[in-house]
Amino acid sequence: MKFVLKKEIKNGDAGCCSIQPKWKERCPICKNEAKGVLSKTLNALLKDEAKQRVDALEGFSLCKTSKCTVVYFRGSEILTQEDVNVSIGFKDSAKVKNYCYCFGWTKDRIAEDIKINGKSGAIEDIQSKMKTIGCACEVKNPSGKCCQADVKELIDKINMHITETIKSNRTTPREAHTKS
Repeated sequence: MKFVLKKEIKNGDAGCCSIQPKWKERCPICKNEAKGVLSKTLNALLKDEAKQRVDALEGFSLCKTSKCTVVYFRGSEILTQEDVNVSIGFKDSAKVKNYCYCFGWTKDRIAEDIKINGKSGAIEDIQSKMKTIGCACEVKNPSGKCCQADVKELIDKINMHITETIKSNRTTPREAHTKS
């Protein structure tokens, strides 16, 4: 089976990654929209047994629905967490909630940073390291692209939860964080 890329492709989120596929497909299980992923991402992250089950790595999409068991799919071909070498942080079943696969920012680490410092320095740390040592998003992040948008979204969600907890319970930010 030969896959031909027919849809437009553009640069990744932060300009740190290669051209990203822009096709969109519906996940065969949850039916939510999923975005295309680079074959080099799959090559780096799939277990050998999973690579042997598929005839090519091109044309797969990533399902980011947290409750769905599908990680990657192409048509009826489905790859799950068991087929991947890293914990898929945005999936409910993930043991480790990775958000930055290059520099080790997990959901717990970001939440702890906010608890201790009143804010997270994750984005600044990631940007600094991208400038000095560089990143490897295409082969470490399951989406194959820069994590900064996902990290910022997580920080915003944690901060919103803390704010809502403070308002509803009249607690301090540190107390609100421990209740999350």
